[in-house]
Amino acid sequence: MSGRKAIIWLILLAIAVGAYFLTEALDRRAEQQDQAAKSLVSLQDPLNIQSLALSGAEIPKAVLIERRDKQHRWEMTKPVVYAADGMQVGQMLSTVLDSRIVRRIDKPGDLKQFGLNPPAFKLVLTSRKGDKAELWVGNLSPTKEFAYAMRPGSGQVWLVPPLVRGAVNRSLFELRDKAALDFVVNQVQKAEFDLGGRSITVVREKGGPQPVWRFADGDEADPTAVDDFLFMVHGTMAVDILDQGIHPDKMGLTKPWGKVVLTMADGKQAGLLIGGRVTGRDERYLRRLSGGPVLVVQKASLVRLAQVDRFQLSQRRVFRINRDDVVALSVEQEGHTTQYAKEGGQWVRTSPPGDEKSGEVAGLLVWDLVNLKWQKLLGTSGPAELDKPNIVIKLTIKAPATEKNTAATVMVKQLVLGQVDKGSGLLSARVPGDERIFGLKADLLEGLPPLPGKDTKAPAGPK
Repeated sequence: MSGRKAIIWLILLAIAVGAYFLTEALDRRAEQQDQAAKSLVSLQDPLNIQSLALSGAEIPKAVLIERRDKQHRWEMTKPVVYAADGMQVGQMLSTVLDSRIVRRIDKPGDLKQFGLNPPAFKLVLTSRKGDKAELWVGNLSPTKEFAYAMRPGSGQVWLVPPLVRGAVNRSLFELRDKAALDFVVNQVQKAEFDLGGRSITVVREKGGPQPVWRFADGDEADPTAVDDFLFMVHGTMAVDILDQGIHPDKMGLTKPWGKVVLTMADGKQAGLLIGGRVTGRDERYLRRLSGGPVLVVQKASLVRLAQVDRFQLSQRRVFRINRDDVVALSVEQEGHTTQYAKEGGQWVRTSPPGDEKSGEVAGLLVWDLVNLKWQKLLGTSGPAELDKPNIVIKLTIKAPATEKNTAATVMVKQLVLGQVDKGSGLLSARVPGDERIFGLKADLLEGLPPLPGKDTKAPAGPK
């Protein structure tokens, strides 16, 4: 082929490729225009919406929700001033913005037959720049396959997915934040609570990834247990919110059954008063220390909170190690030693050698040991069987270097197990170097690897 013909072919190829991409771009633009024409509202970016107003024949009180703080969280400003439920607001916006018109009725006649005169629901969205978009939503169609909607002044009635009506059909309670107390757990510096006459105070002495908490008398608390308690408070949700008819004496809020006070890193306090039971219902009254409405919560949601005591929050871990730092494990029992090692992030049995599943029991046992807590201190002079134990567990720990140009630290931790006490049902145990004798839950034995020739059961899961 001559050079001239080659150039002509290249030009034709370039034209063909350009035509292809131009056609694709035009098709994409046409599709975008079609989607925009089918949109229910002109505003499409939920992050650009500053406020939403909801009213209509089926809304008892008009609602206004706005973004109010630096975090752009939603707050209800009408008919009451209260934090809004961000998830509910987000779901409403997503449904309205993502839904499309299915069909149009150009000459609808009397709008009353569609539930649009007056409209059952009126939704007005306002952007950060002040642009507004309004949507009216009416009844469901007789087959309930569609909902009727329109843009005021358009002269058309639209058939839209029925979930659009469900999205805007929200009660005042649904749109309000249901959290009994809104706070950031890792910002709590001090927690004081009095539950059923049990008064406990814990103070954060050290923050970061390895926090240290102490009781008021200086004894150490378990940071994981303290976090669990704080998350229980954080996760308490109201099933009703009372703005009127508040009688603190009758609701048990003047002399509350319980009280939680949290001091945050900035010195501000937040807390709850836990009042009496709701008559005839398995619920209790709550109120924030800052006042405001009375919250009603399920009594069941407070059960675990009410059971928290100093023993549960105490630092009772037998080992203070990170599970990811354990690189080897051995178990000596009845004259046999079973060894495991972590290879490529997976546990394998190295002695006696095992298949790919033989290391599963080691991973589960390490989980149990890292979370192992004593139930009772049995003294400082243990049973005779601890001097010549039948079971010894060894953990090899390789902690990563904390500074540059320093080697990782390798250490071995041991747990010596004795017999199960018939009276208490606890398993006696000790850690070399610690004079205390621990009483452990005996179900730890269920997670030990089987002896050679007895590997017939699947390993027990984490306790």
